[in-house]
Amino acid sequence: MIWRAILLAAAVLAVAGSSCSRIERLAGPKPGANSPDALRVPAFLRAGGRSGNSGVRVTLDDSSELSGEATDRIKAREEDLMWTDPDNPEQSMEGMEEVMVDKGREGPWFVSYSKARRAAMRSGKPILVWFTDTQFSPLCRSLDSEVFSKVAFTEWAKGALVRLRLDFNVKGVSGGQGQSAMDDKIRKENYLEELKRRYKVQGFPTVLVLTPDGKVAARYRGYRKSYFDFYEGRLKNDTGKAVDLHGEWRQSMAGRGYREWVDLEGRKVFAKLTRYKSGQLILVEPDGRNIRAKESRLSDRDRAWIASERAKRGN
Repeated sequence: MIWRAILLAAAVLAVAGSSCSRIERLAGPKPGANSPDALRVPAFLRAGGRSGNSGVRVTLDDSSELSGEATDRIKAREEDLMWTDPDNPEQSMEGMEEVMVDKGREGPWFVSYSKARRAAMRSGKPILVWFTDTQFSPLCRSLDSEVFSKVAFTEWAKGALVRLRLDFNVKGVSGGQGQSAMDDKIRKENYLEELKRRYKVQGFPTVLVLTPDGKVAARYRGYRKSYFDFYEGRLKNDTGKAVDLHGEWRQSMAGRGYREWVDLEGRKVFAKLTRYKSGQLILVEPDGRNIRAKESRLSDRDRAWIASERAKRGN
């Protein structure tokens, strides 16, 4: 009887030990899981194919392993790229005729910063940015009546500047269900406050002269009544300075393939040719926006340039 009890106990212990061992094997790491071979990337997935010895790590966050020339080349290439739908890269791409149309205007003034910047880049004109509050600032109203609304100024500005008015007297517009006028007002106020912070505007009126590529060429804060001749003369002088600064920028961009394109209506766009096929062109602007264009709608100068480039390539 005693021997039977001993044998039974031994059998129970053996079964328990076997179960624990099995559980340990299932819960624990697989054999060799931490070994270098197990953690190694398969050869066919490594850079350079199955050899895996030709992979080069390239990072612009830490470019110490790259030469200065290589880093600049990679950065320039990244700046030139604009990814669209990879399956249809021309989807939603506007034609040259559409993008030449000025949008976002209220009379002679733009009210959209992004649209004013784009118009300035295409025309090569500096941007006059007017931060104003027509409701609460008497000086803003004086500046408008004594300078910006005068016929002499408007005639000059039409050919010399892109005008952008950022009025902090904001009114919201209801956009239907779920888009209240208050929501629209808050959205516009946030938009204006962000621009105010970006350009370090401290009060109204503040006027900036920007180069088309966005550099601040001049800044004026406040306005003294009856000094309109001095104010206008200073604006004209600083506009000329902005044109010179932008000319230097365009020269640097020309080294990367950018040039001015003109259509048959005399409208201009500053862009680089990225694709040409059977008289159809795709141009890319410095901000990355792609544009379709037809060779037949371009100026004689542009068509001659295309013919010259094709001759160089033997096609």
